[in-house]
Amino acid sequence: MTEKEKLMKELSQAQFAAIETAMFLDTHPKDKKAREAMKLYREKFKNAKHRYEEKFGMIDIYSPNNDENKWSWVENPWPWEA
Repeated sequence: MTEKEKLMKELSQAQFAAIETAMFLDTHPKDKKAREAMKLYREKFKNAKHRYEEKFGMIDIYSPNNDENKWSWVENPWPWEA
């Protein structure tokens, strides 16, 4: 597994965990343990996204674009091309 694939897997896992925890909190809003887990997963996602983008560039429209004169993420292979 390449470094890019490892970072993408870590990013996907953190995102999945955050989304699932958010859905749990929809029905259990007072669950303190779940709220703490949500904070942890969001932070893991944020860190993984930052590390990925430092090495491989933009991953979504909310990513900082270091060159305002071009849309840099179209210069890399699409996920199904890699």
